[in-house]
Amino acid sequence: MQLINTNVASTTAGTITVEFHGEGNELVSVRMAKDATISDDDAITHAKQMMVQLTAFGEELGSAPVQGEGASIEDTLSAEENGSSSGA
Repeated sequence: MQLINTNVASTTAGTITVEFHGEGNELVSVRMAKDATISDDDAITHAKQMMVQLTAFGEELGSAPVQGEGASIEDTLSAEENGSSSGA
């Protein structure tokens, strides 16, 4: 994926999302707990480190479904901001 743009967004639910936008509408989104002291640059670095760890471990960690898995980022963020935990 050729990186075109990177966005960082915080939610009221205490999370931060880093979106990596690539050519051809490719998008990788990483969500993490928000630390009050984390800058956007630090969040981007941490998101990249998380992706490297995922690549290194592959599917060795298992593939158990996660609540909200498959929901769009808009649905998930909207649900969080409205106090719902289902994500869909």
